[in-house]
Amino acid sequence: MVEKFWFEKSKEFLEIAKKLLNDGYFWYACFSSQQSVEFALKGILVKYKGSFPFTHDLGEIMEKIENELSINVPENIMHNCDFLTPHYTMSRYSQFTEYNKRKAEECISSAMEILEWLKKNFSI
Repeated sequence: MVEKFWFEKSKEFLEIAKKLLNDGYFWYACFSSQQSVEFALKGILVKYKGSFPFTHDLGEIMEKIENELSINVPENIMHNCDFLTPHYTMSRYSQFTEYNKRKAEECISSAMEILEWLKKNFSI
């Protein structure tokens, strides 16, 4: 079951994000939050469809899940995907974007909300 790799990495990224927040690495906590969701979404597509799109856009991946698996994704979940997506790139070029504790907490909270919804709907 290849999807287990993706789900385990998702959990690891979320735990890492929380530790990075506590250690003051706010940009890295945001990046890890985005990665946590990306790995979970791709794991779902691997499990149910056998492959995933080569993108880091969480909204695009979630829309693929919504369309191909015929599930209604709530607006707040899509909003959180759209909020997290830019942190894949922006966080690594943080000289252009200020990262602080509040932003890192918001990224982690958004990731947790998405992951809880995924657990409820896909038993990951």
